[in-house]
Amino acid sequence: MNIKLKDAVEYFVDNWDIMAVFVNPRGDYAVPVFGKKDLFLVVEKNGRGIFLASLPPDLMDLRRLGEEDSDEARQYIYRRLKEANLA
Repeated sequence: MNIKLKDAVEYFVDNWDIMAVFVNPRGDYAVPVFGKKDLFLVVEKNGRGIFLASLPPDLMDLRRLGEEDSDEARQYIYRRLKEANLA
């Protein structure tokens, strides 16, 4: 199955309140897509980018956020998706 950005955004919007959120060393947020191994919807925190990326967590130094920080991150991601007219 070839997953497009639109599909990943729809999946996030439908499940945003339960999505695990990861952060990379640059501070960008990454949420898993469809439970696919290593495929993430990435939203840059200090930039304007929103993209799909294959990010092996062990190589990309992704850190899972705690629940309180995840709530804040999910709200930020949703807001950015709305600003970009993707959600």
